[in-house]
Amino acid sequence: MPLIRDIAQADYLVVAELLHSNDLEGDRFYDPEGLDVIVAELHGSIVGVAEFRLHCDFGHDEGREAHPGEQTFVLTMAVADTNRRTGVGRALITEIARRGQGVGDTFLALVPQDGDDAARRQAFFHACGLTLYGYDRPGAAWGCPVSHILARGARVLPHAPRPT
Repeated sequence: MPLIRDIAQADYLVVAELLHSNDLEGDRFYDPEGLDVIVAELHGSIVGVAEFRLHCDFGHDEGREAHPGEQTFVLTMAVADTNRRTGVGRALITEIARRGQGVGDTFLALVPQDGDDAARRQAFFHACGLTLYGYDRPGAAWGCPVSHILARGARVLPHAPRPT
């Protein structure tokens, strides 16, 4: 299983490349200021990243009537091509849910990226316990209680200390 830990400044270049290779960032300058960011490390290499916000009220801000209120919201998630279907993505989602639960958030939400791999991404998020809420349209939100994600996660990984 990968080590899931907070991002360190030394990780920025690798994370920028990972996001760029997944068509998630336009340029290669990376600055995570104002975001919660975790990385997945396997055999000393960064193989996944997730950007999220705790206590986010995305749904109400966007006028989503079915929105449950304040929650943990996943903004961006990427896993290296060679490490997909190995548990890295599930470990990232599980850690985000654990952190959300730790601060009192009871719901996790995200908006899967549209595009060529949209069906694959949606299948992954569904396997993690998330479902569509609100209207089925491009940019539709997916979510579920953090307890559902934690129950489905392979196992909750211990929190790793932030590297210096």
